[in-house]
Amino acid sequence: MTMDVASLIERDEWKGIAVEKKQGPGLLRWRVPVLQPGDGGSHPMLLQVVWPYAEQGSAAMPSDQLFEELRVFEDRLCAAWEQDALAVLTAVLTFDGAKQWVFYTNDVQACTRRLNEMPQVEEPYPIEVTARPDGTWSFLRDEILRTVDTR
Repeated sequence: MTMDVASLIERDEWKGIAVEKKQGPGLLRWRVPVLQPGDGGSHPMLLQVVWPYAEQGSAAMPSDQLFEELRVFEDRLCAAWEQDALAVLTAVLTFDGAKQWVFYTNDVQACTRRLNEMPQVEEPYPIEVTARPDGTWSFLRDEILRTVDTR
């Protein structure tokens, strides 16, 4: 099935599973269908947004209150980045003291600008953002989805 990024966002279909890794329990949610290497080429930059909420190695999952804060942040981030397909959220991982959102974009600077303009809470969001080229979306397929049973 050939699909572009805008259609993927519009379709907005997800799968999710609970995972058990050596680091402890976790949750994984990913957008389907997963675009094939040639289909995601319009968004060749991988953006990883990480919100550490506990010490790495603690196997901690977020409290109910924190889970709600993370949901609000995700909604705001998607509203800022997906409104015109600037970026597409492809997966969300929650495990081992951190939540990670995996986006692909065609303009890292515009994403940074919109992130800075996004509504905040009293304190700035405690996030780390990294960007790197991944025009074939191999991080999503090979480093996330290949490590779990996604059937």
